[in-house]
Amino acid sequence: MRTVMGNLGLKMIKSIATAVAAALMITVPAHAAVFTFDVTVVNVTNLSSSESQAEMADYNAAFLDASAQSDTFVYQGELDFRTSDGTDATTIGDWLATGGGTVTGLDGTVADLQLSKPNINNGTATTTFFFFELQGTAAAGDVAVTHDDGFAIFEDDAFLGGVLGPVSETFTLVQNYNGGEFDLLYVATNGDPSILEVDLSPVPVPAALPLFVGGMSLFGIASRRRRKAA
Repeated sequence: MRTVMGNLGLKMIKSIATAVAAALMITVPAHAAVFTFDVTVVNVTNLSSSESQAEMADYNAAFLDASAQSDTFVYQGELDFRTSDGTDATTIGDWLATGGGTVTGLDGTVADLQLSKPNINNGTATTTFFFFELQGTAAAGDVAVTHDDGFAIFEDDAFLGGVLGPVSETFTLVQNYNGGEFDLLYVATNGDPSILEVDLSPVPVPAALPLFVGGMSLFGIASRRRRKAA
């Protein structure tokens, strides 16, 4: 009886191991998706801290500023931008190029504008607002954002979360995105660094995990039966 149960246990372990190995092969990695965004950019000079917030009121007001220069374009790729050369010479085009995606339709004059410049404390800052509108939707889940300066996320036109004012590099988790219409406002201001790294591809629970847990439960039952039989 022990030998029979022992053989069954070994076969069960081998079956579980094979199934887990196969299931692990279909686990979806992070950052797998490529997204397409309709983007509106508006660049304004001589703004203060209160005028450079990541909120729709400041974004809309920027278009009315006498210094405003704006454009619309399409960006295909992940939101993964980072510049920090310490000279504040970064242009809008330079910043977008760090994302590794494809920019289509951006006017060259706007692309060559200085991305941001101090000083928000005395109202002489150069500020650039970016409004990203996702074509389609992303997977539901929490949205992880590493950023320098303010950002705001909207789902179906409702504010979901963000950090309104300029800050140093930090990490913010915006929770409970449900897979609806996704918009993001980012404000680059007060000089470099300018950072926006958004994870819209949450890592799913590995497909092997439920199988592994279930398999271990079956193995536990088999082990208890062998002990009783002994």
